[in-house]
This record gives sequence, structure tokens and C-alpha cells, in this order.
Amino acid sequence: MKRIRSLVLFTCVSLSLSMAASASALTGEEIDSFLKKLAVKVDMTKANVSLVDLTDQADPVRGGYFDRDIVPVASVIKLTLLAGAYRAAKEDGLSFDQLITINKKNYTGTWFPDNDPYPSMKPGQQWKVRDVVEVMVRRSDNIATNTLIDLLNRNVVNDFMKKLGLENTGIRHKLSSGADVQDPEATGWNSMPPYDAATILSLIASEKLVSANASKVMYATLSGQMDTELIKEALPAEASYAGKTGELSAARNDAAIIKAPGRTYILVIFVRLPNSGAKPIIHAITKEVDAFIKAHHPPVAGDI
Repeated sequence: MKRIRSLVLFTCVSLSLSMAASASALTGEEIDSFLKKLAVKVDMTKANVSLVDLTDQADPVRGGYFDRDIVPVASVIKLTLLAGAYRAAKEDGLSFDQLITINKKNYTGTWFPDNDPYPSMKPGQQWKVRDVVEVMVRRSDNIATNTLIDLLNRNVVNDFMKKLGLENTGIRHKLSSGADVQDPEATGWNSMPPYDAATILSLIASEKLVSANASKVMYATLSGQMDTELIKEALPAEASYAGKTGELSAARNDAAIIKAPGRTYILVIFVRLPNSGAKPIIHAITKEVDAFIKAHHPPVAGDI
């Protein structure tokens, strides 16, 4: 009897391992094919999508739908400054406890969500670097962004992006909303194709951006994103979101690390439409993508 039970147990374990191996057999070509078919089901004529399956971090699989195109990046460009701040802390000795003064030249309109625990930024105030980085991401503060562009030096940040292989990503102007800022160093439009945004988030999720600890802290910051009406709103309850959104008058973007039982992936969606038109498209793409990834990586016993 013991021998029979052992044989049954061995067979069940072998079958489970076989199913797990089969479930993870996703290729870049399959992702590309899925997204092309999705574009028939969902109107993606104004959308650019990058998708990275990170369930096996040793062997990430990625695909995209016109994800290397240069399209309006909006506030997703702030990912470069998030990464740049932690690079400066590691390599240049920047202290996150350092106080910096908010300069009137960087003052412009910004978003103030109801659930924001931070006060508004005003000229003359002193803020810790840590808090400036936090509000830049969590509430997408444009004043904080412009302050960090001065502190970190956009050229240094852009060089760091190039070292990461992101040749088409660059901060070229400060951000304005309702009130233009003076920016004599501006050289054009900010740029970050969805592919590059997905690369940065992949490095954070894999704990390979700057350092493992820095990546963990960046992930925690992204998890506090207060704009939750795009990708996060369309995810199932068991999925966690950490990301950065962006909005212009004719563009709505979201770039996210998504973790759920059995699956971890990066989803970046840029839509060249106002919020009212972009939001339902982002929701539809998110739901289809999550179902697609889940089908290849179903939860297994022990997943929470």
C-alpha cells in the first residue's frame, strides 16, 4: 500500500511540475501575436503597449505593440528622475535627508489628490530630498519634478538612461501646467517610448536598478501612486499595482509593475487621447492582458 501511495504522490508531483513548465512556456512571439489580435478586439489605433512577463525573472519574456514609437510620455518621464535620484545617492553621495529650497522659478500647476498626506509645495519652503522624490511620484507633483531636474542635472540623468541602453529616453524640458516655467536649458520634448518605461520597471521589479535595496524602495514609492483610475482600477482584487501615470490634454499613460498569485509582469500603456477616451481603452487592454498572463501562469497551491 505504501508503495502505491508513493507512486501516486510521485505521479502527482511530476504532473504538477510538468503543468508548471508548460504554463510558463510563453514566448515573445506569442505576446506580439496576442497584442495584434487584441488590437482587432479593442480600438488600439491610438495606443502603444509594452508587456514583459517577469514571472521567471531569470528569463523575462517581452513583446509589444508599436512600443518603440516616440509618443507623448507625459509624467511617466518622472521614472527617469526616480532612478536618477537613487543613482546619485549611491554614486555621488546625495543624501535623501538633505534639505532643498523650493524655487519660485520651478513653480507651476500640479495635481492635489484628496488622499494626499503631503502639504502643497510653495516657493521658499525647504523639503527633504526624500519627500520631494515621494511627491513627484505619488501625486505626480510638477514642482517637485522641476526641483529634481535642477538638483540631479538632467544631462546626468539622461547619461544614466543611455548607460541602461535607453537611447530614446531623455528629459529635455521642465514640466508646466497652467503656468509656464522658465527653462533656458530646454532642448525639445521629453521622450520615453513605452519600451523604455517597461525596461526601467523591469529592472526595479527584478531588484537590479542601482541596487537591490534601492529597487525595493523605488517599488514602495511606486506602490503609493495616488492616481489609481487607469491600470490599477481594471485589475482583479488579488493583483497589486506599483506604477506611474501621466496625463496631457490629448494623452493618458500608465506604466506599472503588476504582481498577482502565479504571475508578475510589466504593463505599459500610452494612449494618445484625452482621459475620457483613453481610460476605457486602458481598462480594456489591462483586463485582456491580465487574463492572458494568468492563463499562462495560473496560481498554484501555496500562492497567496
